Amino acid sequence: MNRNIRRYILMGGVILLGLVLAYRLIPWVQSLEVPREEVELKVKKLEKYMQLVQEGKGLEKEYSRLKREMSRLEAGLLPGKTSALAAVHVQNVLKEITDRNEVEIKSIRVLKPQPIKGAPYIKIPVEFRMHSDIAELKEVLYEIQRSSKYLKVTRLRIMAYSRKKGKKISSTLTVEGIMKKG
Repeated sequence: MNRNIRRYILMGGVILLGLVLAYRLIPWVQSLEVPREEVELKVKKLEKYMQLVQEGKGLEKEYSRLKREMSRLEAGLLPGKTSALAAVHVQNVLKEITDRNEVEIKSIRVLKPQPIKGAPYIKIPVEFRMHSDIAELKEVLYEIQRSSKYLKVTRLRIMAYSRKKGKKISSTLTVEGIMKKG
């Protein structure tokens, strides 16, 4: 019996030692598991950040494209640092167009510039009067429309002044161009 008691005590000691070791080793084993989970979380975060960086590169490309498009569109704006210089440019364009169509400008005047609400641009209106026939007026209007600068006829008044065979008319046109503020 003495031997059986020793055996039971030894088994109890081994079991007790096993429990103590398990108690001490379980946190260490769990600490090995936690970094795995942390690593997985960090990998997921890293993947998310990489995706955001890729989207950012796409946004940079889009920004560059929009900037180029803006530069291309702003090339159609009137040159000049002041509205007076921009108005002179509109007058010169109108003079070139009427000269090409052999139409004489009878009078020309610059109207008050008008800011465009919510945009960094100013409308530069110029009013001019000319004598022509219908075909010449049509050509002048067409060339104003297809000008390299953004020009728009905002007002047109036509009056017949000759009852002869040539059917001459007097036209008063208000043409607006756009310039950038400042």
